[in-house]
Amino acid sequence: MEHTPFEYGGLHFIPERRFEAQGQYHRRIPLSRIGQEADANLFPGEFAYSHGGFYEVSTVKDCDIFRCAENGRLYAPCEDGLRPYNERPDPERGRGHGR
Repeated sequence: MEHTPFEYGGLHFIPERRFEAQGQYHRRIPLSRIGQEADANLFPGEFAYSHGGFYEVSTVKDCDIFRCAENGRLYAPCEDGLRPYNERPDPERGRGHGR
C-alpha cells in the first residue's frame, strides 16, 4: 500500500492499512467517545467533514485506517466523522530490553 500523505481540512493524513478479514482484533470505541472526539477538536476552524470528500483527496481509495501527521493518532473515516482507532498493543514491543 502506498503511504503518501495528503491534506484534508488543514491536516495531513497518511494511509496506514485496511481492515483485515474476520478475526482481526480491533478495539471497539464507545459511541459517546466518538461524538466528543471525532469532530469536536480535530479540524481547525469551521471545517465541515465529508466522508466522500475525504476519500476524494485520499491517495489510497480503499484504505480503512489513516494516521494524522499532526497528532500521530489513527482514524477510521465514517459517515459522521473521523473516528479514533485504537491499535492493539504489540506484545513484542520492548521485549528485548531488560529491566
